[in-house]
Amino acid sequence: MIGSWSRAKSDQKGPDTKDVTPSQEANGVTEAEDYEKALESLGRILRCLGRHSFDLEERSEEEIEKEFERWAMHVLVGMSIRGNEEEGDEGGIRRDWGELTKFVNRHRQQEKSYVNRNLQDVRNVLWEFTNTVGRAIVEDQESDQQVDKYLVQLRTATEGGSFTEVKQALLSVVQGINSVIDERKKRQQERVKLLGEKLRAVEKELGSARKEMVLDPLTRLYNRGALNLQLERTVNMSFFSETPACVFMVDIDHFKMINDTHGHPAGDAVIQQLADRLVSTFPRKSDFVARYGGEEFCVLLHGANLELCQRLGDRLLEAVRREPFGYQDLIIPATVSVGLAALRSGDTVLTWLERADHALYQAKEGGRNQLCMASELRDRLQGDEPTQSDDEKEMCQS
Repeated sequence: MIGSWSRAKSDQKGPDTKDVTPSQEANGVTEAEDYEKALESLGRILRCLGRHSFDLEERSEEEIEKEFERWAMHVLVGMSIRGNEEEGDEGGIRRDWGELTKFVNRHRQQEKSYVNRNLQDVRNVLWEFTNTVGRAIVEDQESDQQVDKYLVQLRTATEGGSFTEVKQALLSVVQGINSVIDERKKRQQERVKLLGEKLRAVEKELGSARKEMVLDPLTRLYNRGALNLQLERTVNMSFFSETPACVFMVDIDHFKMINDTHGHPAGDAVIQQLADRLVSTFPRKSDFVARYGGEEFCVLLHGANLELCQRLGDRLLEAVRREPFGYQDLIIPATVSVGLAALRSGDTVLTWLERADHALYQAKEGGRNQLCMASELRDRLQGDEPTQSDDEKEMCQS
């Protein structure tokens, strides 16, 4: 064993450590052996920390390992961390536990700060790298040999390089790709400028139509022309943003019977009141409610997920069922049928509306007073992949 119990008994320990008394020594050597083993274990731990250290900004790996070795020897044999043996009173070894604790704590804090700082640097570089590659793809889809060269350099550094080399390689790749993109921007500056202006204009106008759009005179909702323009903008914008969008087709059930029974003024009153309930059901600024024609309405929901579409469709049906329509002293019970379709990749305005209109037709054929969703909505809600045979199927709910 390194050191002796007779020398260690005078060791100055921390406030929570008790000195071993002669009576305890006389009772056996178990406590002395445990003390020696504890010192040896602590020494091995310190040496292990030193061997597996890494370069910090302030100190190199070798310097850190030597410093841990000095502290290990200080613990094991009482050697001063300055290299000479310190003798306590009456020849006892004096170990500075407080300074050892401070040293280990300070080193771990430096390691943590170094790792956190460098990880954040890597995150920032990777984020910039991702943005740069994204801009390059948007601006020019053609492969670029120079970009490939940079990526090969990055892959080589990642596979065999040190942490610092990987970081430097990332920065080099980002700078190199930025240079490539700058050259492309010079050649395509006018095109990018026009595209940017168009996207900014579309973004501002997506949530609300232009003021000069003509409103439907009866309902004061947007008319068919305004709807067509908004649908076209939504389809075009989805190519860049991939933001979900859904469209409702809403039709008053047996509307001809209402006109024939109560007259056209009563029919107009029902249309106006349904318009009010549509606005109340779809109150978001980005919700676009329009009169499609006659007793038919269209609602465009931008950025709405499928669960929200379902809830809003059910809410509309309930709002119509809950309170009958009225004209003068007449009470006119009426219901609506609703078709719903989500915007799919590759859709045009025509194909999108055709699927919503087909879902509306299925709601009518299925008994009216219900909502039918186009097949792709049903598949997504159930977590299934759409199949070819599902294209003409809808799911309806009352």
